[in-house]
Amino acid sequence: MNEPSRVTYSLEEMFSRLEQKIDKLENKLDTKIDTLENKLDTKIDTLENKLENNQKEVNQKLDKQSEEIATIKATLQAQQQLIQKIPDLAEKVGELKNWRQIVIIALTATISASITWLIRGGNLKP
Repeated sequence: MNEPSRVTYSLEEMFSRLEQKIDKLENKLDTKIDTLENKLDTKIDTLENKLENNQKEVNQKLDKQSEEIATIKATLQAQQQLIQKIPDLAEKVGELKNWRQIVIIALTATISASITWLIRGGNLKP
């Protein structure tokens, strides 16, 4: 029925074939590792480039904001003197209102005196 199978190859031949197969597998493995390493390197390079670009953008935005803050500070310092003058200006406006009231009262008195003088006949005798 079943006869035992016999090996007709010599051991040297078998070992050499095994060595060739191992060498082929090793070469294939080396090439795959090399391609994966190259892909990983390119991905890392692209990520580094993106990171550098993002960092440059952030630095530019920070520089712009620093400039804006500096201009705002300069504006506030320039306006600080004006803000300190507000109480003096309010006092002067109050004084002007008082003078305006005095002038209105004086004009009203002068006009009413003139009208009364005209009504009495226009002479200076009582």
